[in-house]
Amino acid sequence: MIDALAKKFKKKEAELTAWFQNKAGGVVLPITISVDIRNAGFKIAVVDTNVFPAGFNNLCNNFSKIAAQNFSRYLEAHVPKAKKLLIVPETFTRNLNYFENVKALENLLKLAGYEVAVGFLGDPLPGDPHEVGLLNGAILKLERMSKKEGRALVGSMNPDALILNNDCSDGIPQVLQNIEQPIFPSPELGWHSRRKKHHFLIYCQLIEEVAKIVDTDCWRLCPITTAEHDVDFGNGKDIGRVAEKIEKVLQKTGEKYKKYGIDEKPYVFVKSSAGTFGLGVTHVESAQDFLNLNRKGRQKLASAKGTTIPSEFLIQEGIPTADSFDGAPIEPVLYFIGGESVGGFFRIHEEKDTRSSLNAPGARFESLCFHKTKEVKPGHLELHCDDHEDFFTISKWLGKVATLAAGMENAATPARAGV
Repeated sequence: MIDALAKKFKKKEAELTAWFQNKAGGVVLPITISVDIRNAGFKIAVVDTNVFPAGFNNLCNNFSKIAAQNFSRYLEAHVPKAKKLLIVPETFTRNLNYFENVKALENLLKLAGYEVAVGFLGDPLPGDPHEVGLLNGAILKLERMSKKEGRALVGSMNPDALILNNDCSDGIPQVLQNIEQPIFPSPELGWHSRRKKHHFLIYCQLIEEVAKIVDTDCWRLCPITTAEHDVDFGNGKDIGRVAEKIEKVLQKTGEKYKKYGIDEKPYVFVKSSAGTFGLGVTHVESAQDFLNLNRKGRQKLASAKGTTIPSEFLIQEGIPTADSFDGAPIEPVLYFIGGESVGGFFRIHEEKDTRSSLNAPGARFESLCFHKTKEVKPGHLELHCDDHEDFFTISKWLGKVATLAAGMENAATPARAGV
């Protein structure tokens, strides 16, 4: 199915490009985005979209020049006079892998021709700047941020614009509120206000239009998704409401499987409608499985980054992955700058099966170099299609649509997804 569908995407390239440009007119696309893709062979879809992605350090080095060019093109369009940029990262201080990501982002922006500093919010650090020694031997300098006369500052710089790599789970930091400088992406897209249900409602509406252009069932490109709000896992009635939604998604998925002769057992993911880092997610094969979750399972769903306890949950069709790397299930994570693909990586998890979320402790990453996918040894990388390029032809378009959906989230009126 993937190979036949990719041919349709290639044939309709010009029409898809015109459609995207028309839809994106007047929409401020997020400067950065990553998307998690699941490919079952019989369908392929975005299952998560992150506006403030970590993991720039996992990208293929050969895409550095392209990424820098896209940063430059985006910033010249939105802040043409900007010369100095301040990166605002997450506030946790002991995750060296995350700081490797920040350093990679700093290097890309410098390669784009900008003067770059890295600010810091959170608990005081020794020294200003505070130097972090990274695993690759590089040094990341963090400078304490302050606000003066309506501008965000660090000691070494009065920046022209801010690049936000902080998902604002606990709200927009005070130092970023009511400042003169533009911030990319908008902090309004942080998890303090953004909801996955809203994103997938817009995404699937856009996918319906794409599916018409390439003449396919939109279900092939979008997971069946609904949501339940005001959920307290200590309340039996609330748990029952979620179980009812699970049953509806399983039923609709089963109808599609029957229609297309797919020999799979439907299942669903239940996950927090706000949040990242793979927290607040589980998968079940029946409503009864969900009702039978033990205390630990319910606590897992209620876990989240930051201090907010999730009360709204996405119920989403599970898409098993047909792809593997050295025998372990994989899912690609693609990165976009200003709506254009700049590479990505494979998330791999030897301890998970093909139906599980791979965004969990124990996952590892392999750089995804598009130009090398045909060079790997047979059996080393297994993508469920005859031509590896077909996989990326579709995935890159799905990522562009997800970028557009994220850009439309601020302007659109929030609506409740429903099955």
